[in-house]
Amino acid sequence: MKLAYVDACVWISLVEGLTTYQPKIRAALKSLALDNWVLCTSDAVRLEVLIGPLRKKQAPLAMAYRAILETTPVLKTPKSVFTDALSIAESERIKAMDAVHIAIANHYGCGRFVTTDPHFISLSLLTPLWIDLANTDVSEDSIDGDARADDAHAG
Repeated sequence: MKLAYVDACVWISLVEGLTTYQPKIRAALKSLALDNWVLCTSDAVRLEVLIGPLRKKQAPLAMAYRAILETTPVLKTPKSVFTDALSIAESERIKAMDAVHIAIANHYGCGRFVTTDPHFISLSLLTPLWIDLANTDVSEDSIDGDARADDAHAG
């Protein structure tokens, strides 16, 4: 079984990001699924995607994330995660929480690390699949529409 670990930033960009990002993210995830990759996540992802909506009392947004997480296999956090993450953070020169994601994905032999974060492009431990959102055509209308959506979430 081919496992592809989907980083929190992918889900956040899909759910809360500009609407122009969504087709690119969906296409990348669909391409993996069609190539028999199993998309997976972890409790570390759960923490990252839910903390904002829960703090801001945004129940519909939290429900949207929970719906995604319920349909995506969750890799259990290995006991060695923090020891492994420390070594990974040092060798890969990444932040602690990012290293936790890599440690979990590496522990389970994930063949891909799916992300929208350019800091992962040069990973040596895992093969990153970077979804480049910087080259997404963003019109002013989509920015205005997304700002209105953000205002609706905040209210």
